[in-house]
Amino acid sequence: MSIVGVNASGRKDGNTAALVNAVLRGAAESGAESTLLQLADMDIAGCNACRACKATQRCVIRDDMDRFYDLAPATDVLVFASPIYLDHVTAQAKAFLDRLYCYISPNMEKLYPRPDARVVIGITYGARGKHQYDDVLDWLTDRFSFYWGIRTVGSFAVPAAGSDGGIDADHPVLRAACELGRSLT
Repeated sequence: MSIVGVNASGRKDGNTAALVNAVLRGAAESGAESTLLQLADMDIAGCNACRACKATQRCVIRDDMDRFYDLAPATDVLVFASPIYLDHVTAQAKAFLDRLYCYISPNMEKLYPRPDARVVIGITYGARGKHQYDDVLDWLTDRFSFYWGIRTVGSFAVPAAGSDGGIDADHPVLRAACELGRSLT
């Protein structure tokens, strides 16, 4: 089993990374192979709406998004997590998602290279409301399903994960994320 984790935070070792890594750690304990993509380290241009990808199912912009395009056909599970900045996912997360436009045909047919792929979605945020950003989780779930036919098999929200310190390894959400990772294989 192959799992790709995408940390859409600008901080490579922050709370969002801890959430992604918890899922990957659990999956590794069950024998899965994983790759972590840190969007903070990647140069991903925004979609320029040229639509050239409609002929090839691969964006014509040559940048670090190619790393994901190379992994996607063999990826069983995508773990996608973003912190919440100004009430939604980060700019890095949105650029990544926009560049998946290459996997949608002109007539809206789903062309994701792995038809049975699954996704685990996560968000972290500083606000204390437990369900404050459920709309973002719903939005992500709907986008992965509607555009690419990717079924969400788990979602996690970590509230109060702000500047007052990082979430510790024994945080209940990280424990649940690790357990979900174990169950993915």
